[in-house]
Amino acid sequence: MTIAGERLDARAIALAILAMAIFGGSYTAGKFALHDLPVFGVLALRMSITVVTLGAYALWMGIPLAQRGTAARYVIAQTFIFSLSQALLFIALGMTSAGRAAILFNIQPFFTLLLLPWFVAGERVTARRWLGTGAAFAGVALVLSERGVGGGALLGDLLALVAALGWTGNIILNKRHPAGFNAVSMVFWNCAGAIPLFLVLSLLLEPADAWRFSIPAIAGVLYLGLVGACLGFVL
Repeated sequence: MTIAGERLDARAIALAILAMAIFGGSYTAGKFALHDLPVFGVLALRMSITVVTLGAYALWMGIPLAQRGTAARYVIAQTFIFSLSQALLFIALGMTSAGRAAILFNIQPFFTLLLLPWFVAGERVTARRWLGTGAAFAGVALVLSERGVGGGALLGDLLALVAALGWTGNIILNKRHPAGFNAVSMVFWNCAGAIPLFLVLSLLLEPADAWRFSIPAIAGVLYLGLVGACLGFVL
């Protein structure tokens, strides 16, 4: 595996695999949470848990959270795209199965392969990258064509794909961000900026009787906030 012309070492590969495993669990956790809680409410709770946890961690470890100048502008842009992508993904999860949403959202590497070279110098579309990503894309198409993952709705599928495109936008901004940016700070501000939006949307659109704090829903939200975001996003 290579990135920006450099081969990834074993530690980087292991962290990437761990992050993907964590994200895989997030789709199931999201379905548990959305069974008894509204979409924007789940997102507001998730982001709040992440902000409190990462803020405490940064304070304990002495990690600076402040972003200034160009870095701050990148964070603002990322927060907007991040919020939109998460909202679309969780709306899609309410319309389709967790497995189907996971497969569709993970078409994102195909979008990244196509778009990244246009925005990041040094990123090249090599034959090996085309082969690997093409094989993954063919696998996605095969699973969906064989109806290996059921329970999907067309609108939910489309929203998952748009969410994946938004995630590609975040990857591009990450790659273009000034050198030395802090991942903890980035995730902290992305989530902090999303909280007011999701709170307002929840208050305006989601009735009080849509909130049922069952044990599976609470467990799902805790996984999303503590494991999926604090650990997965930072990794």
